[in-house]
Amino acid sequence: MTATQVSAPAAASEAPTHVDERISHRGPMRRWLISPEIGALIGAVIVWTFFWGVGRTFGEADTTLNWLDVAAPTGIMATAVALLMIGGEFDLSSGVMTGATAIQIGLFSKHFMGTGVNIGWAILGCFAAAAAVGWFNGFMVNKTGLPSFIITLASFFTLRGVMLVISKRLDGKVQVAEILKQRGAESFKSWIAHEWRFTEFAARDKIFLGLVIVGVAAFAYGLLEQSFVRSTSLNSVGLGTLAVGLGATAVGFGGMLRSDGVSKNALFSTVGLFGLVLTVSGAAMARWQRRTSPAGGSLSAETRTRLGLGIVGVALACVVNIPFDRNEGRPILTWTSPGLRPVIALLGVAVGVVLCARALLPGIRGKVRAAGIVKITLFSLYAGLVVMTLVVCFLQLTTVQAFRAISMIVLASGGFALLMTARGSAGRTSKTWQLIIGTIVSVALVVLALVIRSDSTAVRFRTGMVGAMILGAAAILANTLVEFLMVKRTAGHLEADRLGRRLQVFGGIAAVVGLAVRLLFSNLTPEHAARVKAAGGVVGQNVLRQTVMWWLLVALLGAYVLTKTKWGNWIFAVGGNKDAARAIGVPANSVKIGLFVAVSLAGALSGTLIALRYGTVQANQGTGLEFEYIIAAVVGGCLMTGGYGSVIGATLGAAILAMSFVGVQTVSEWNSDGRFAFLGGVLLAAVLVNNFTRKKAQEAR
Repeated sequence: MTATQVSAPAAASEAPTHVDERISHRGPMRRWLISPEIGALIGAVIVWTFFWGVGRTFGEADTTLNWLDVAAPTGIMATAVALLMIGGEFDLSSGVMTGATAIQIGLFSKHFMGTGVNIGWAILGCFAAAAAVGWFNGFMVNKTGLPSFIITLASFFTLRGVMLVISKRLDGKVQVAEILKQRGAESFKSWIAHEWRFTEFAARDKIFLGLVIVGVAAFAYGLLEQSFVRSTSLNSVGLGTLAVGLGATAVGFGGMLRSDGVSKNALFSTVGLFGLVLTVSGAAMARWQRRTSPAGGSLSAETRTRLGLGIVGVALACVVNIPFDRNEGRPILTWTSPGLRPVIALLGVAVGVVLCARALLPGIRGKVRAAGIVKITLFSLYAGLVVMTLVVCFLQLTTVQAFRAISMIVLASGGFALLMTARGSAGRTSKTWQLIIGTIVSVALVVLALVIRSDSTAVRFRTGMVGAMILGAAAILANTLVEFLMVKRTAGHLEADRLGRRLQVFGGIAAVVGLAVRLLFSNLTPEHAARVKAAGGVVGQNVLRQTVMWWLLVALLGAYVLTKTKWGNWIFAVGGNKDAARAIGVPANSVKIGLFVAVSLAGALSGTLIALRYGTVQANQGTGLEFEYIIAAVVGGCLMTGGYGSVIGATLGAAILAMSFVGVQTVSEWNSDGRFAFLGGVLLAAVLVNNFTRKKAQEAR
């Protein structure tokens, strides 16, 4: 009996069976949504898209290489810090370690034995010294039982003081200069901190589109293989539908690329959307089993409410641009009439009072007392004043232009979030309603895309954003239709799962390579050259530094250790419960020491790259950066309490920090210090998403 024969009967029924949760089947989407790095991945896409929309140069090759260069040192350190946090500890000396090792390289190469040594020996010595500091931190944490932040805080001050004293004693100032003039510096820089200069080429967009299309197609097919029950033979109707869909997709998206009129884009986008839906549906009908069980059912009151509010939100997003002038630069508060401002303030007070009273009233039901009434009254008035102040300040600091964009983003994102949750809840009770709501979502997304297309004056919104939204609408509609037609698997299938994983890996690599080509290279056009020269840049001088390669190598190594080795299991075990881990034979003390040593060695690598890149290092280099490393790890899904997290998520967290830092600078109207407020918001949002993800992961066990 084959694997197909075993799994098909179990999958044919859509009713869930009660099996051991340790071996129960989970679809690919469910596995991704409960992974610790999903929040960081979504956050990275949102942050990149946000700055792509508001920044004039964000998304171009030079800006991409810039934020990658900024992210690389943080990413190297965030990888090691994430492993340590998963193991349940912190290292507050991780930031100053980067500067201390860079200073040590400079001082050893210039002054050791009076005349200095070859910089290679200095680098080797700095790694040895860093490992010793890491071992000391781990040993003291194990030996004393004190919290790691106390031990490493002592190391932080010690390293900082020693570097200040020694650099001033030997070089006469609190910095070490001329490192690149020392023996062996240039040769080591050529293979440790090399720089590649990218040139422009005209085939960039064609390579990008080809790789992304192939990658997405392979990835989508892999998802279908892991999600649905295979049919015993190919369906001819499905093959015909697939052929028609491919032709319509080619006509639709080819026409969009060649036209610039709104009416023509509407026509071609509609053709391309339905072509893509037919392609996916045809492939599904040809390869997998059709569902025969009833699709009817009713919607719950909560689902109906979400559906209605979602439709209203998207509709308002489509028309909110009408009453506001895109060229109006006055703040909202001064733009409104003087008589309306008190009304706005009173509405703010009323909203605050209602929200606070609604939150406090359940606590006094059944035991109404004078003190409780006074408490609710005072807190409600206080909340009303706070909300009023926030509303007035927001309207006074926000221009009509900004309010116009913010309103559209908030209404659209909130509306689509409600519609998607309504679609998900409808799928549990009625496949028919799931199909209806999924169609509504797709139509709404296309309508919003066309509104943006007709309203926007920026080329990137009229082309890239609209194309991405139409592709998203097609993907949602195709997914909804396939789930309506096909039988979902409720059991594993060895051959299909293996093929699905391989296709997903291949598709992901192809798409990432395509995106890298698009983001790292410039398109050879006269318009681009003129724009770069007008900004004071040099055409064809985009630089990729080897630091980025070290970052990717360290991240891949850390991910492999965490997910594919026994050390990774030990790290999770020690972080979850050290005593329980020790009781089952895990060498907890050795694991902790190893993690502290890894953080220090990562600091040595970052310090080496800093020294060989700049040639001059301040004695306080890296001070304060330890908090950015921790933020990157937390944004990436690591818990402050240990036992849960992801190295890939921490890498994405470092990218988010770098994109925020560089992205704020690309918006000329913003104060660059606003990045700190932006990072605070990103950190808070990441913690909330991570808590939600962890809760869902625990519920799925």
